[in-house]
Amino acid sequence: MNLKKIEKNLDILIDLPLIKEHKNLFYQFNLIKEKLGNRELQIVVLGQFKRGKTSLINSLIGKKLLPTSVVPLTSVITILKYGQKSKALVKFLDGRNVLIEIKDLENYITEEKNPKNIKKVDKVIIEYPSLYLKDGVQIIDTPGVGSVYEHNTDVAYQFVPQADVGIFVVTADPPISEAELSFLSSIKNHLGKIIFIQNKIDQVEKKDWGESLEFTKKIIKEKLKIKKLKIYPLSSKTAIDGKLNNDKKNYKKADF
Repeated sequence: MNLKKIEKNLDILIDLPLIKEHKNLFYQFNLIKEKLGNRELQIVVLGQFKRGKTSLINSLIGKKLLPTSVVPLTSVITILKYGQKSKALVKFLDGRNVLIEIKDLENYITEEKNPKNIKKVDKVIIEYPSLYLKDGVQIIDTPGVGSVYEHNTDVAYQFVPQADVGIFVVTADPPISEAELSFLSSIKNHLGKIIFIQNKIDQVEKKDWGESLEFTKKIIKEKLKIKKLKIYPLSSKTAIDGKLNNDKKNYKKADF
């Protein structure tokens, strides 16, 4: 079935009285139609705080574009999309749009510079000339769940239904927690596909991350009641360092 036919069928569904009466379904069908029209694929990166979600995105882009820290940092939804030139647009809850320099991102998207989102930012959209972002691919960084900042968890939950694919990030040490399992259980039905990443394998011995990987895989399979599960182990830190230093040997060590 081609896209035009899919869009035509969506129009028929959206026009049905039953769909119009069901506000959530009406919204979801219109969202799908909009995405098809824009030819967009939204990939949302999810997980508990300090699992290296932002570092993973930076390693894909090949640049330390988004700010990182040892404390819970990201507090606002940040969308990366393709653009021939780097730029960032801050969209506020009151409808205002403000262009900013990439270097000023932390003033709007971090907990330190924008605590509890006192600046009332809806989201930040970044355009960047990365091959990963071509053909309508968008990568979305979300606040980590389970930190002391409950509003960050709320923001992550709210965005999930808008995305097409999820990348769920855990770490080798510590392995998956009960809070992560709870979050995963609550979002699994809202995403068409979830890709699992075990990050920070550079911080433990190979034997230890292997044991952690098997433990995490076992727990997720039991919790989600699935038979097959693939988790990709990697080190986003090693990857980004390898890319920035043009060190292909080190870059290849980013995963096993």
